[in-house]
Amino acid sequence: MRKIFLLIMIFIITNSFAQINNDLLIEHLEQMAENSSEEVNDYSELVETYWNITENPININSADIDQLAELKLISIFQLENIKNYRKVFGDFLFIEELYEVESLDRRSIEMIKPIICFESKKDRFRIRDLKYGKNKILIEANQCLNKKQGYSKIADSLLYEKPNSTYLGSPQKLYLRYNYTYKNKIEAGFVLEKDPGEYIFKTNLNDSIIKLLGDRCYSGFDFFSLHFHIREIYFVKDLAIGDYKLSLGQGLTMGSGIAFTAQGGSLLRRNKKIAASKSANEAYYLRGIASTFQHKNFELTTFYSNKKNDANVISYENNKPLKISSLQQNGLHRTYNEILDRKVIRQQLYGLSLSYRSSNFQIGYTLHKTDLSASLQPDNNIYNSFYFRGRSLTNQGLDFYYITNKILFYGEIAMSDNNAFAGLIGTTIQPTGYIELSIMYRNYAKDYQCFYSNAYSAGSNTRNEKGWYLSSAISLAANWRLITSVDFYKSDWFKNNTHSPSNGLEFNTQLNYQASNNTLMFIEFRNKHKMKNTSNIEIFQRYLINEENNMVRFHVSYDLFDILTLKNRIEYHFNNYEDGKYNSYLIYQDIIYNPPDNTYNFSFRYELFHAEKGSVYAYENDVLYSFAVGGLSGKGIRTYFVGRIKPIDKIQISGKIGFTFYDDKNEIGTGLETIKGNWRSDAKLQIILTI
Repeated sequence: MRKIFLLIMIFIITNSFAQINNDLLIEHLEQMAENSSEEVNDYSELVETYWNITENPININSADIDQLAELKLISIFQLENIKNYRKVFGDFLFIEELYEVESLDRRSIEMIKPIICFESKKDRFRIRDLKYGKNKILIEANQCLNKKQGYSKIADSLLYEKPNSTYLGSPQKLYLRYNYTYKNKIEAGFVLEKDPGEYIFKTNLNDSIIKLLGDRCYSGFDFFSLHFHIREIYFVKDLAIGDYKLSLGQGLTMGSGIAFTAQGGSLLRRNKKIAASKSANEAYYLRGIASTFQHKNFELTTFYSNKKNDANVISYENNKPLKISSLQQNGLHRTYNEILDRKVIRQQLYGLSLSYRSSNFQIGYTLHKTDLSASLQPDNNIYNSFYFRGRSLTNQGLDFYYITNKILFYGEIAMSDNNAFAGLIGTTIQPTGYIELSIMYRNYAKDYQCFYSNAYSAGSNTRNEKGWYLSSAISLAANWRLITSVDFYKSDWFKNNTHSPSNGLEFNTQLNYQASNNTLMFIEFRNKHKMKNTSNIEIFQRYLINEENNMVRFHVSYDLFDILTLKNRIEYHFNNYEDGKYNSYLIYQDIIYNPPDNTYNFSFRYELFHAEKGSVYAYENDVLYSFAVGGLSGKGIRTYFVGRIKPIDKIQISGKIGFTFYDDKNEIGTGLETIKGNWRSDAKLQIILTI
């Protein structure tokens, strides 16, 4: 089966590919993955946001153009100038009008040109127009082609004694999605997903496991999701039923999902409040109903969510969880223990948000309450002293923003029901058309508690942190732009890996040169200082040591011919750790072939890496709607092919196959993920049917 799958992939990749061609956006996503403290984070919905607007362009004459600034495609002041131009001269009719907008340069126009359209904002929805909507079915399968330790056969008697010594399902990841869209007005569909190692039919389980699991056995796909979302139809501004995401204010009081937190420029969030959840992420979503109703300048958003969550159970009462130590986020149910933690508690959320909004000002108030069906009781480690404990948590917050011609103010203050506060306030100014300066201060109390918060933070959560963020974006000359940011932060209480108050610094500067519409170069320098516990465990009190990470990166993307794009990257890391200095490097060459008829295209990468300690990260081209940032450790070579072919107009077949060869390893991974040998391969196959 594995050999057949490999042959299919090789056939496809020799005929195929299309992918995001925005290298600066890719830069943001890479940095988010590098900064994340989570082992598994699904950024696919962030990428899909971009893909959605390429397939359903934003009407520049509507309020949806806020997304252009949210994705850092234009600045907040360029956005306001577009709106002001529209007020004075009416709706845009042609692309040429954009060149008349103050501060909107050629580079910005070329960047947004493929993803905007010019429609009358008075265009009304009619029921009979639903027949013009698009139906899309997506089927995807991917697999590591090497055999991992977790898939080794084990005797039934031994499995009964050690039920966590093997994965219970097959090594394939399977994903099925159906979606109906009508412009940006209506979305509906469902998602089915099985992760590698999870089973589908319990009849395939070992009798010993069925006996041990009892009523915890399930059948069917591990994850099932439904979504239905309508926007700006009659009196309804937003209505979501099923699985959805919610973002209010700056994300401090309410922000479900993973936020786009690119550094450089303003950190203001002014995105859509409600969005359908279409990914297979099993943690960052809400399940229920949410709606926004508008009357003149007032908006009322109400929301309710009721879903089952994975959790580590401490004790039971009448066969129901009584106490849990933590909520699980990875959504993996491959082993006996992971299945025992599957959907064991119920998490309910209900609340509202009331806001007043004019053309350049908004103020909003948000209130919500979260109820758990079991009492959350974290471990008694000292850094957990101020974590939430109990069954019920109430949060409320006040947010605002105000934009003038050259100045932006924004902020949010939030409170949990233990009377702990968290707040942020920021401003961005544009003294001239080619300079933009930003500053933001945040102060998140060590005992601030919120289940749904994704505001800007140097850490993985919004508590126990104070900091100043400063950035500048300067157009030095035509097509030259210098972006610099620095973030100073400190924590007054202990954290998981710092058993004393600590501080840190992140500095980043990037010089971009847009030589032409099809040529981009940038050089970047990044410096990070952070504190962590000493690795010396033979002492009474573990003191803190400083770690320093430095990185220099050069990237160029250019068209050799109209159909051939080349991308080159060279980066070097020089880091100082407690046990000495370690260096790393990464070099790659991308070749992207894109013929004019668009019936097929493909991409190839050859990459050299050497990470003496830690990992180096690089975005990888992938099949449509997928996101891949490879974290590479050790020394070796990474190469992959990814491609797309359209045998007929309504069917698209994409695939990817990659190989990683290590010079310094005879064994890859740990535990059940262990691969014997010095190489690993991965393959992915995707079929999309559009009707």
